[in-house]
Amino acid sequence: MLNLIKSLIMKKIILLLAVFFSLNACDKKQDYSSAEAMVDAAKQNVTLITADDLYELMNGEEIYTLIDVRQEIENYYGYIPGSVNIPRGSLEFQIGKQEYWDNAGLYMPEKGEIIVLYCKKGDRGVLATETLSKMGYTNVKALDGGWKEWEVSYPDLYEKNLEKLGGHSSEPASSGGC
Repeated sequence: MLNLIKSLIMKKIILLLAVFFSLNACDKKQDYSSAEAMVDAAKQNVTLITADDLYELMNGEEIYTLIDVRQEIENYYGYIPGSVNIPRGSLEFQIGKQEYWDNAGLYMPEKGEIIVLYCKKGDRGVLATETLSKMGYTNVKALDGGWKEWEVSYPDLYEKNLEKLGGHSSEPASSGGC
């Protein structure tokens, strides 16, 4: 009888340890050697779409929201028609604020609606897409290759905001590699 009790206690201890280690394994912090490594890891968790896919979406019947996550200065020199500029640094704080969308004259996207994010070359868009997915947005995608890919694929389909800069016509200095 004593052996049976010991055996049951040991089984419970082993089960508790297995559960403990399983839960802690899921909560492991990932260290990245570079921003590129972080982007590569994020690409495993997000849906990428091509410029052609976006063009089809824009000309289709589905409701979608297109967000340019580049800095405002980058957006002034060219952006994809119909997009709203929410820089990556404030995206998480603005995406769910009704007041922000009202001020922009747009409807706030629901968590299940299609949201496409883009940046200059695609990396910030990928990271922003992963972030929105973690926030519960279930149909969020990143434009593979970003603005640069759109510009090559559809060179005549873009808009500019130059008047907001007082008519300056020189390109901005690069704001980074992504």
